[in-house]
Amino acid sequence: MRFVGWDLSDPFSRRPRPVDVAVVDPQGQVRFDERRWPPLDRGGGLEALALAAAFPVAPEEVLVVDGPQALARPGAAVREAERLLRAPGRTPDVLPVPGKPFCGFVRGSVLLFAALRSTGGPELLDVDVAEVGQARLFEAFPGATWPRLGVSKLGKKSSPAGRAQRRELLEAAGLRFPPGALPTHDQLDAALCAWLGWLTRSSPQRIHAVGTPLWLDSAGWLREGRILDMSAR
Repeated sequence: MRFVGWDLSDPFSRRPRPVDVAVVDPQGQVRFDERRWPPLDRGGGLEALALAAAFPVAPEEVLVVDGPQALARPGAAVREAERLLRAPGRTPDVLPVPGKPFCGFVRGSVLLFAALRSTGGPELLDVDVAEVGQARLFEAFPGATWPRLGVSKLGKKSSPAGRAQRRELLEAAGLRFPPGALPTHDQLDAALCAWLGWLTRSSPQRIHAVGTPLWLDSAGWLREGRILDMSAR
């Protein structure tokens, strides 16, 4: 089994950043990769089949994504999990229009989760299976989880010192990084996501799923959904 983290970007930006991927094997060895968003269609949208083809998930993989999996409940401006974890990118009850901060990121992420599910992708917590240890597709918010690794004051995530600090935290938690250049902060967020996936199988008691359970509305949209985080000590 492999544990995979995706650090999503905004597919609607003028030049979308590649999605950083971290893959962790059962021994904790990390390797990095990239995925690229498919081109927008003629109407400026993202087709489900194109998304699923650009972001394949193997049967032996547990995937954790830094990006929202679903819309808020009808009438809500933010999902409960995002409110509880104080996420800066907030998902409303309808797909946001790209242009304002986080709107393209949120739209792309919700569409990606929907595409994976509609094309027979990995099982989602609550709608497909009831237990964390049975699911293979999760959402995470690294910004909330990093401070739970035992450090009250983290350096700026984009600085060399902050990146080195985050790598050391994950190494202390059991991950082993490839030699060479210090990972970028996006790669480290992807590695944290993959590590959370690893915990769902190796130490599920350390995992807490925050928020409102995921459900499918009458129009076929995924709504709310819980975010993986570490349990309080």
